Amino acid sequence: MGKFYTCCKNMALLGRYYRYGCDFVDFNTHDKEKLIKELRRLQTILAKVPAVIYTYKMVAGKRLFTYVNEKVVNVLGLEAKAIMAEPDAWIRRVHPEDLALLEAGPGPQNEKHQGLLEFRFDCGAGDYCWLQEKQNVITNEEGETEIVAICWDITERKLSEERIRYMSFHDTLTGLYNRVFMEEEMQRLDTQRQLPLSIIMADLNDLKLINDTYGHEMGDELLITVARTLRASCRREDILSRWGGDEFVILLPKTTRQEAERLGKRIRKNCRANCIGDIPISLALGVASKKDPAVSLYDVLKEAEVLMYKQKLADSKNTGGAVLNALLKTLETKSFEKEEHVCRMQVLALKFGEVLGLPDSELNRLSLLVTLRDIGKISIPKEILIKEGPLTAEEWEIMRKHPETGYRITRSIEEFALIAEDILAHHENWDGSGYPRGLKGEQIPFLARITALVSAYEAMTSGRPYRRALSPAEAAAELRKAAGKQFDPDLVPVFLQEVVGE
Repeated sequence: MGKFYTCCKNMALLGRYYRYGCDFVDFNTHDKEKLIKELRRLQTILAKVPAVIYTYKMVAGKRLFTYVNEKVVNVLGLEAKAIMAEPDAWIRRVHPEDLALLEAGPGPQNEKHQGLLEFRFDCGAGDYCWLQEKQNVITNEEGETEIVAICWDITERKLSEERIRYMSFHDTLTGLYNRVFMEEEMQRLDTQRQLPLSIIMADLNDLKLINDTYGHEMGDELLITVARTLRASCRREDILSRWGGDEFVILLPKTTRQEAERLGKRIRKNCRANCIGDIPISLALGVASKKDPAVSLYDVLKEAEVLMYKQKLADSKNTGGAVLNALLKTLETKSFEKEEHVCRMQVLALKFGEVLGLPDSELNRLSLLVTLRDIGKISIPKEILIKEGPLTAEEWEIMRKHPETGYRITRSIEEFALIAEDILAHHENWDGSGYPRGLKGEQIPFLARITALVSAYEAMTSGRPYRRALSPAEAAAELRKAAGKQFDPDLVPVFLQEVVGE
């Protein structure tokens, strides 16, 4: 770099002779030709350097440009001649907030940025780019000082730094602050003058259920909607973050517990007004407040977390049922699983269960199983569920996943977990040819065997748009053929004789 600035200094000195047409009276012809050749070589080099290079003097507090290379057109969109003719035009395009820094220039008066400056420059129509400038002071033989500067466009670097800075403190999905930022803010704001300091911890109910049922894209959309709702509910001075997974934390400086609880009510109200499809948004909230400077803010956060989990447990049955009802409604709109079909199956199943002598607890399980047996089909595209022709191998592969999806859905809701294993097994066959695990004979749960038999009979006798309904006698004949293969051979005759009268 030292050699480069020596070249710049020589260029500046030689440039003055060249511009003003002075004769090289102090040199012989050979020296003049050599110097002119060297000047032209330097000018060629400087024209090719991918940066703006210029020299200037400070005259009466203003810049007087003495040289500007041609690259200024490419980098800044300005003509070198225009800058030389009107130095103020350059200054006017520097961002106002950076002007004082640039005008201070290098030297003792600007020790903080001596020799290296970064500033914003209007590259046209108010569109600012970032420039980095390296400056050096040179002195000619007459003792005159001049400044040589080289400028690079660092806009991309600045944007990258800004993106990295943003990502280090923000959650990429929701745009809220992340846990790292919130922990720093908790330390910064944990002072007496911020008291009372309140915290709200919120947990999104049933996110796992939504992910298992609809996929993670729907779960992400739900999180984004919750973030938007929280942001709209909070005040400008409140600090909102995604703490992790399905949890959010709101830091409320100079806010009493009563004020924080009112905010919590507003959040719940706004959540109830929002849905993702048919899925209601439900949050469990915990509110705690710090009034004593001696209390750790992290202890206050733990208190809010404990209260949040207590509410989550209290609300689990209601929220789980609401989500499940929404899932059943969605399934009804995209398949043949209409309410009347489920009702007919329940009548047949309960009658069969009574014939088999099942206790009331098992009859209740059987009724629930009949209702939810195909809940896993919620994740299957509608065009597959209602397809009139035979399914392709790929479509069958998708269809065969619904018992596993139904298992995950019901297992994630406490009150329905008791039938999860039965749902997983309701497409297993007596001879081991079923799915998803290829269970055989009595390895298949008893209620799953009952459900498979009742479901097949109801489907055959009610028909589908792509298949005519069979008569009870025809359906009975099909069941007898499948006894010992698809169905429990001991259950088929009991069902046909005692339940359907065939």
